[in-house]
Amino acid sequence: MKLTKLSPEQIAKFADYADKWVKIGTDTNETDMISAVLYIKEAYQAAGLNPPSYFVGPVAGPYEAAVAESIVNSHAKKKTVFSSASDFNDRIMREVEEYIEKGSKDFNYTISNQIFGYQEYWLSYYDYFAVECGIDLQKIDPLIKLASVCGWWTPLTDVAIIQHKPSLIARDDRNRLHSTEGPAVRFRSKSQSLSDVYCVHGVRVNKKIIDRDFKTKDIDNQKNVEVRRVMIDLYGKDKYIIDSGAEIVHQDDFGTLYRKEMLDDEPLMMVKVVNSTVEPDGTFKDYFIRVDEKCYGGLKTARAAVASTWRNNDAERSLVFKNPEDYDPDIET
Repeated sequence: MKLTKLSPEQIAKFADYADKWVKIGTDTNETDMISAVLYIKEAYQAAGLNPPSYFVGPVAGPYEAAVAESIVNSHAKKKTVFSSASDFNDRIMREVEEYIEKGSKDFNYTISNQIFGYQEYWLSYYDYFAVECGIDLQKIDPLIKLASVCGWWTPLTDVAIIQHKPSLIARDDRNRLHSTEGPAVRFRSKSQSLSDVYCVHGVRVNKKIIDRDFKTKDIDNQKNVEVRRVMIDLYGKDKYIIDSGAEIVHQDDFGTLYRKEMLDDEPLMMVKVVNSTVEPDGTFKDYFIRVDEKCYGGLKTARAAVASTWRNNDAERSLVFKNPEDYDPDIET
């Protein structure tokens, strides 16, 4: 039978499967080694392959898994004899730990093979169609079950390397990896430099950026546009505008309009306005508002910049004032 259309009831199930697989992909529990070995054997059999005789793990994360793979390959070349599967695992795990502690560089390794497992979002599609539409997907079933019990794993000939899930996965409200105060992902390695992943709203950055260990010149020299925007946000747009020596485009009674040219990106334009409410100490506080340079055919005055910040509550967020001159408040509060 060929499936050509989904019923409203079937479509209504989409959100359930999205939630289920986000939960699986962001789970931080330790690996269930016994279940992982069972499901990996089933996965090999479903693919028509002989199941592995040896299992390594669970290792702390991708780096350790890459080292373990290199050590396994080294023993294979030497034709090392092991007394049992348990002896094999104990030996590899011990050598991985020794390598990490010493920081040796005796052999080459690659991380690229260590990315197959529980965050494979495509499994959610197969899971949905198998359960809700009755499509026979028995070959995929072991991988679906495996996703719930372990982290990434490395399928090799007669050997599988199994990883723990991360101990920390921090996200924003759109499920993107995100933390501005520390790692967004932390694996279980003894060395944080090997186990921490830094991201801001899904943009990969380094620890120095999260630590705010950079200056305006570092922002200006950053070639990656997305990373540069993150750096500006963390530095503070208003502070960056002043500290980086942005051009003053125009000043009037409504505020001061600044423009900062950005490499391979649209200019950063902000208007500085003064809060009309007096502070307890008798001063008036300045505020910086980012504005769209394209408004009104190109912002040229501070008045136009402030006017452009007034938007209708419609889908297009259209401008309230057709012309900048229409913005003419009698009282500011």
